[in-house]
Amino acid sequence: MSDLRLERKIVLLAALIQLASILDFMIIMPLGPNLALALNIPSSDMGILAGIYTFAAALSGILIAPYLDRYDRKNAAIFFLSGLVVSTFLCTFAWDTYSMLAARTLAGIFGGPAMALSLAMVIDLVPVERRGRAIAIVTSAFTVSSVFGIPLALYFSEWFDWKMPFLIISILCALIVLGIFKFLPPMVSHIDTTLKVPQKISLMSLLRKREIQLSYGLLSLLSFAQFMLFAGSINYFVFNLDFPREDLGYIYLVGGVLSFAVMMMTGRVVDQYGARKLSFCVTIIYVFVLADGFTHTPYMPVPVIFSLFMMCAAIMGVICTTIASEAPGDKERAAYMSLQSTSRHLAAGTGGVFASFILTSNIDNSLNNVEYLGALSIGCIVVLPLIIIILRRELNKKQMA
Repeated sequence: MSDLRLERKIVLLAALIQLASILDFMIIMPLGPNLALALNIPSSDMGILAGIYTFAAALSGILIAPYLDRYDRKNAAIFFLSGLVVSTFLCTFAWDTYSMLAARTLAGIFGGPAMALSLAMVIDLVPVERRGRAIAIVTSAFTVSSVFGIPLALYFSEWFDWKMPFLIISILCALIVLGIFKFLPPMVSHIDTTLKVPQKISLMSLLRKREIQLSYGLLSLLSFAQFMLFAGSINYFVFNLDFPREDLGYIYLVGGVLSFAVMMMTGRVVDQYGARKLSFCVTIIYVFVLADGFTHTPYMPVPVIFSLFMMCAAIMGVICTTIASEAPGDKERAAYMSLQSTSRHLAAGTGGVFASFILTSNIDNSLNNVEYLGALSIGCIVVLPLIIIILRRELNKKQMA
């Protein structure tokens, strides 16, 4: 099998792993009304059910990170995805809040490392000059799940019942396991076979490296800024800006399709011209969108604000993830990606919690203090190109050494 053919298979399977994991993570919130009626789960508990996956994935990432680089990537991916199959299927047997909480915790434990391994596999095999396009495809899973996956899951829950989305996701994970088993060769190039004792990555030695610290800071700041606004943006559009609720599916579809298209183009631009110049250009547009959309009564219509917001978030995600992928060494990539998954999950969760403290609701469900969130997000976004410049210098020093 040629290197390019193997690259394509790994990128496709990694994208599918990301898609299944993100669907598994996101599905609980839109199913809230169904779970409230079927299992008597209070609406106030939905935040806990959504958050437990994130925190379980973060904890799992910390505990497992030192050991992931000991094993064949293929076998490790099969193990954690198989665990995700079982834990997601167990959700269909839940009968109350606590049983669902247990199943979601188990899903997070397996889902976090599975996502980390998928990116480690791509970084292992795809050279830097083609990595931007590969990461754009893999990270587009979030957009695909938002635009197509979640609406389809909701339709299945209406046609059948609340169990069907969990069943479909577990079947999807099982099919991906079969695909990995059948199409991927062993991935052991990162393992030092001269060692008598299997290698264990020291997390402290990893975290002491300047380029690692900068890459984690870059991705965590991006996740914090974006999820801080994601937390209340839809309610803000509907209740503050009077956007019709029945048209939300339309703006998700348009925004998602445009985001997917620009992500594919971004990967090629990053491969050809690098991340620094593009990050400055995107930051200017991003700040303009946030300033008009969230700091005052906007001049642009809601569909334009939402589409540009999603597109800028998608482009910046590809830029930051691509340059951060150069930070780890060959024998520490899975550990690095596992901790990266942990830091991004924690940053996203912190952004959502932070937003809940700042925002307040009125009787008509409109939100107060959105302008403060907008200003804070702008402050975070403008720092990103500066971190990218410093990170690029550190990576150049590492390559020269």
